[in-house]
Amino acid sequence: MDTAKPGLYTYRFTSLADNLYNSDRRFQPLVVEQKVNAKPSASFAKPGQTFKYCVSESDHDEKIPITLSGVAPFYVELEIKHQSGSSAETFRIPAIETNTFGVQIPRPYLKLGSQQVRIRRVKDARGCQQETATGAGGPSVQVQLYDSPTIYPLETRTDYCVGERISYTLSGTPPFEVTYTFDGTQRKAKSPTTSFRRVAEMPGAFVITGVADKASECRAGVHIAKTIHPMPAVRISRGRNSKVDIHEGGEVDILFEFWGTPPFEFTYTRSTNERKGHKSEVLETRHDVSYEHSKVIRASQEGTYEVVAIKDKYCAFSTLRAEDKEKSKRLLTY
Repeated sequence: MDTAKPGLYTYRFTSLADNLYNSDRRFQPLVVEQKVNAKPSASFAKPGQTFKYCVSESDHDEKIPITLSGVAPFYVELEIKHQSGSSAETFRIPAIETNTFGVQIPRPYLKLGSQQVRIRRVKDARGCQQETATGAGGPSVQVQLYDSPTIYPLETRTDYCVGERISYTLSGTPPFEVTYTFDGTQRKAKSPTTSFRRVAEMPGAFVITGVADKASECRAGVHIAKTIHPMPAVRISRGRNSKVDIHEGGEVDILFEFWGTPPFEFTYTRSTNERKGHKSEVLETRHDVSYEHSKVIRASQEGTYEVVAIKDKYCAFSTLRAEDKEKSKRLLTY
């Protein structure tokens, strides 16, 4: 019987004879009907297209659309050939229930770089199957698998002070887009090179949450957290320039108030009191520690007391800087 073309065929047997007997006139015609099913087919909806995938992503990948004809469910085999020339991989999809389908190739079947994907075989519910020529020139799509960009901090420490630079290095193909949050507000920044820096302008939580590069359009989610601490501060005698008389053999309390994170290490000096025509001279320098936000030191010697340096748990600050010297409040004793 003819099965070259699909369709419904009718065969009518009107007589029957063999080598010894002629056809019997009483022979009843025999009718046989034969249905030849068409072979199923599978083709790419966008042949020749290139699909870009990232190593670290899969749920949101663009799927490869294919179109099928026949009776569902379909069984499809794909051939994946990497440009390196290694042996081809076969990816099988056992049960496709519709005539259009988006193929999502699992990462283990792909390698970094370019690979060619072809449809090797399709079979439908009627048991018919068709093998597709996989030689050069047949319909195919390209799949590019890119390694995801990465970002690394240049320092392992997580605590920084206001005014310091936080530096990172990037891997991938510039330019990069870095996503970060500062005190809960999400922001984006561009980096034309493999270096990324930010100045810690204000106290708060600084967290790198993602990085993407232009070439692959891959985005990698990360969580690199840094904490920016305020600079410590100190105040003497509640911020006033005070003159206190000390009687012979007496003492006076000097109140130091601190802002920052304990413990506080501070250095203060006792200098000669300023007089007309005489420059103040440092008589002694002392170093002390406070585990609280305030400390009282008793003084019995004449002079001007001034804090010249302070350090808390995370940051250090010198009040001898020209721009900050006015902020240092003194206690003058006589």
